[in-house]
Amino acid sequence: MSGLGPDFRRLWLSSAMSNIGDGVRLTALPLLAAAVTRDPVAVAGVSVAAELPWLLVSIVAGAVADRVDRRQLMVVVQLVRLCLAVLLTMTVLADQASIVVLYVFVFLLGIGEVLYDAAAPTILPKVVPKDRLTQGNARLFGVELGANEFVGPPLGGFLYRLGSAVPFALDAVSYAVSALLLSRLRGTFRPERDGDSDPSVGALLRDIGEGFRWLWHNPVVRTISIVVTFMNLARAMTMAIFVLYALQTLNLTPLGFGVLSSAVAVGAVAASWVAERIGRRATGPVLVASVLGHGLTTVAMGLTSNPWLAGLASAAFGFATMTWSVLTATVRQTVVPDRLLGRISSVHRFLSWGSLPLGSLLGGLLAASFGLRLPFVAGGLTVVVAAVVAARTLLGVSALWAEDRARETASAASDDKEAP
Repeated sequence: MSGLGPDFRRLWLSSAMSNIGDGVRLTALPLLAAAVTRDPVAVAGVSVAAELPWLLVSIVAGAVADRVDRRQLMVVVQLVRLCLAVLLTMTVLADQASIVVLYVFVFLLGIGEVLYDAAAPTILPKVVPKDRLTQGNARLFGVELGANEFVGPPLGGFLYRLGSAVPFALDAVSYAVSALLLSRLRGTFRPERDGDSDPSVGALLRDIGEGFRWLWHNPVVRTISIVVTFMNLARAMTMAIFVLYALQTLNLTPLGFGVLSSAVAVGAVAASWVAERIGRRATGPVLVASVLGHGLTTVAMGLTSNPWLAGLASAAFGFATMTWSVLTATVRQTVVPDRLLGRISSVHRFLSWGSLPLGSLLGGLLAASFGLRLPFVAGGLTVVVAAVVAARTLLGVSALWAEDRARETASAASDDKEAP
């Protein structure tokens, strides 16, 4: 984090704390659901409930994030999630955590996640210089996946063994610390807008429409959104039944499930170090390779019963996914105007993350009808096809960087001529 400044350190630490809590909760929830029922569709329903807010409220969340102080929005959301996590802890302690109750809590926490994530991508460009965005994104995505899928899962499995309510208590603490750190960020985090924000529903709908139109008419951002939609569809198909795959196909214990879940973060942490060193000319080819890697490693997991090979494939999957996430986030933050950044990020996630509940439901149905391996194989092959179809546009990202660099050079030269 050298050279990125104290505000970036606060943002990084806030993300680390919040994602450790998320990783613990996301490991404990399927274990709790599996303790209530072994029905694949019912267990997958927990993932559906958690992901449904992306389909229902992400567009509105983006418009809200482009109208308010984004830092304050994130703080308020973390405090609300803190209250929900405390209530969930008390519900588990009272032995009232039925499968329906779990659906309700994860749905409400999911709404908070959507609001938080609508604002989060807009913060980094205000904290670090434009030429350090890739480095900043790499560090943030690295700690996000490292905490969420490396530290959190085994910790969640361990804490669940101590008591089924313990992971959710830690989750509550993580939200409190995250909110405190975010509140200490300095500066103004309101979006750049012309005039006062019209609070009417009509104005909100116009803002949403503007975001959709901008994304759809930008071929690179549009293609990135479509490709990641298929990537997330495949990911949701497998994650919805991943706990059953680990316990039944790989014959792992709950602690082993947590360790396997963290394997993806091993590759992700390595990729966070590599991604910030990728030159702009190589961005396009690396994006294509990342999508192919995502698909092929997913297929590989479906074809093995060996937990060591599954862990290796999961780590390779994490490397591919992290590389894609860092580079595409930098593309959006560079290309999209600040006043639209919240909306474009939310439209992007509406399209891409809106596929999550469908993928979770599809994964549960396929597993129930044809076995736990098919969601991996079918999902992975879908992503491979998407990589091939989108390859030409993704390769053009390198040219986009060259155009951006040329504009910056021309602007600098113009400023030099105007200087006295």
